[in-house]
Amino acid sequence: MNVLLVLAACISVCSAHLCMLSPPQRGSMNDINKKGANDCFLINKPCGGRPGSTNPLILKAGQNFTVTFQKNLDHWVKATPGYFSINWMDMTVSPMMTSQLYKIADMGEPSLTLYSQNVTIPKTSKSGTSYILQTQYVTNNAKAPPVFYQCSDITVA
Repeated sequence: MNVLLVLAACISVCSAHLCMLSPPQRGSMNDINKKGANDCFLINKPCGGRPGSTNPLILKAGQNFTVTFQKNLDHWVKATPGYFSINWMDMTVSPMMTSQLYKIADMGEPSLTLYSQNVTIPKTSKSGTSYILQTQYVTNNAKAPPVFYQCSDITVA
């Protein structure tokens, strides 16, 4: 019985982590206001294994856009603090080219904290081309997965 309790505790602590609200993340956003939401536990790069959207957000090259995401479960360690990054991914080249648009230090904010950051869509983005806006939570925590991912699909007008 004790083994089951320990296992249940580990599962509840190890199943959460990063949700992207704006632009909307791929897939659903079920239970994102609960710590450890399954839709926030994506650890396979580049987009957690979720397929691309058939309804991408339309943005313009050079446009300012506010990205909002949630630290769904805190993995902060004082000795090795992690960070969040917002990345622009060009799917037209192989391997996929990634440019970091912004980096935010994880300062130990509690689970369910929201972050908003204004970014500029790269001016070099080509009209009519599909891109991925990706957020990452790099934990730098040996007791957690190293990185959590969320993606949103963007078409440049």
